[in-house]
Formats: sequence, structure tokens, C-alpha cells
Amino acid sequence: MTNENNKAGNFWFGFFIGGLVGAFTIFLLGTKEGKKLAEKLREKGELYEEELEEKVAGLQKKGEEFLSEANQVKDKIIREFEEKKKETTEELVNKMDETFSRIEELQKKGMELTEDVHKRHFKKDGKTLAS
Repeated sequence: MTNENNKAGNFWFGFFIGGLVGAFTIFLLGTKEGKKLAEKLREKGELYEEELEEKVAGLQKKGEEFLSEANQVKDKIIREFEEKKKETTEELVNKMDETFSRIEELQKKGMELTEDVHKRHFKKDGKTLAS
């Protein structure tokens, strides 16, 4: 029973809204005041449409400017990265050369110390043993 009451209520609500829309349409199309109102509504609609188009064009232009700026920043970052990469690579090569030189010096000193220890401590009958 509640479902039937709900359907009936929806019918009358739709009937009422349809009547209002019909009356408004007759007013707009059938009377001088309605035609004036319809013309004003059309003019305002066109004005809003023009304003909206201008805003869209402005937003599109700003978007293009933003994209251009973003590309410039990206290019700058890439250039700086490449420069830093080159500088870092050169510094790394220099440090590696220094480190290898130190290692070679340490190896030479180690060999000299080994020979010195060998000469001092590895003797038989007062003679240094051959290495």
C-alpha cells in the first residue's frame, strides 16, 4: 500500500512540475513580456558564453606559458646535472690517480721494508739468505 501511495505521489509531483514548465513555456513563447524575457535570457547566455570562452583562452595561454617555463627549468636542470657530472667525474679521476700513486709508494716502501727485514733477520752463519 505504501508503494502505491508513493507512485501516486510521484505522478502528481511530475504532473505539477510538467504544468509549471508548460506554463512557463507558454509565457515565454506566447506573450510580449515572455518574448522580451526570452531575448534577455538569450543575450545573457551569449554574454556568459563569450566570457567563458575568454576565460578558457586565458587559461590555455597560461597553461602554455607554464609548460614553456617547465621545459626551460627542465633544460636548465639537465645542463647543470651534466656539468656537475663532468666535474665530479674529473674530480673522481684525479682522486683515483692520487690514490693509485699512494698505493704504489706504499708498495715500494713495503718491498724496501721486507728486504730490510730479510737482510737483518734471515741470516745463516752470519750471511744473508737469498730471497
